[in-house]
Amino acid sequence: MIGKPDAKHEKWEESFLEEISRARKEIELAERAFQWTANDSEAVDAALSRIEASIERYNFLIKQAKQMGIYLSDKALYAMIVKTVR
Repeated sequence: MIGKPDAKHEKWEESFLEEISRARKEIELAERAFQWTANDSEAVDAALSRIEASIERYNFLIKQAKQMGIYLSDKALYAMIVKTVR
């Protein structure tokens, strides 16, 4: 019999989506750090590595979410977008 998802599962799913949101913010921070690099080749390399790593992590989390059947409703997606813009 199919019933409502239990509260524990819903809480876990919400935490996972928050982790995805944090990963997206890390991409933005890495991109900002890159903008602040002067003509220092080591700083540029470090910033690029940070960007690549944060994108890889974000893509991994998205892939995991899809495999687990975690999707955002339109309402939740809009809420995340508005929250990010602020």
